Formats: sequence, structure tokens, C-alpha cells
Amino acid sequence: MADKEEKKEGGGGGGGGSKLLLILVAVNCLLSAGALAVALLRPGAAKAPAAHAEVGKDGARAESPGEKGDKRDERAGPGPTLKLPDFVVHLRDPEVDRYAKLTIEVEVENDKAKEALTARMPQVRDAFIAYLSDRTTADLRGSEAIARAKVELAERLRGSAPGVGVKGLYMTDLVVQ
Repeated sequence: MADKEEKKEGGGGGGGGSKLLLILVAVNCLLSAGALAVALLRPGAAKAPAAHAEVGKDGARAESPGEKGDKRDERAGPGPTLKLPDFVVHLRDPEVDRYAKLTIEVEVENDKAKEALTARMPQVRDAFIAYLSDRTTADLRGSEAIARAKVELAERLRGSAPGVGVKGLYMTDLVVQ
């Protein structure tokens, strides 16, 4: 009977497994925290590629619209952005009618460039709609396809609004129906 009472109180060897589990969890947490600290605090981590860097047609990193020929100062911070009116286009799918709705924002160097881009808005919208209406559903599916579309749209933006200091082009909304 003394053996039964000892097992009920947890002294019969059942508690050793839970202690080992707690130790393993603690060690795992410490190792994870250490790996995260090394990844975040290592030199050069702050020099990661810009979030709006785009992929070219060959898969290599392409220059974003504002990087062409100059190395901008990262400390300068983001410039003003101009939200373009939403684009709703009929996609070029022969089997079924598909539409895409896109919201695009353009980051420019300064307020003067923002005003210049606003003045060229009809030409920019025309160039974007012409490009987008020639796309299929597959051309807008996946991150690589969207990156290619952004590169093409940035080229059309440079052609439609030459001389405007564009730093980045961002797709903030994309719905294909």
C-alpha cells in the first residue's frame, strides 16, 4: 500500500520526464533566441537589398526606377508618394472573361516631381492600361510575375513622364476576377 501512495504523490519516477521536457524547451528557446540575435545583429544585415528592388526579365536584380545611374543616399528616407487612380482592365484570356483591379503608388524624389507626374497622369494611365490589358491571368499570378509586371510598368512610366524623379513603383492592391 505504501507503493501505491508513493506513486500517487509523484515520487515514483513519473516526474523526471516532465523535468527533462522543461529543460529541453528552455534550451531550445535559448538556441532560437541566440540564432535570431546573430541574424539581426550581424554586420551588413542593415545593407539588405531594398524592398522595392525588382527582378528583370533574365531573373537578375533590375534597377528600380530611381536608381538609374545614381546611388541614392539610404538616409534620405522615403520620398512623397502619389496614389494613382485604380486600374480596372479586361485581361487577355481567350477562354473566359477575366478582369484585374490594381492599385499602384509611385514614390517620387520630391513634391516638384509629384506635381510633374500629376500633370502627365493621362499619358501614364494610357500606357499602364495598354500594357495591363494585354496581360493574361498567368502573367499576373505569383510574385515573380508581379515583379516582371512592375519592371515593365516602371519602364512605361519613365517613357510617359520623362525627367520625373521616380524612386519606386508599388502595387498596393491586386485582384484578378
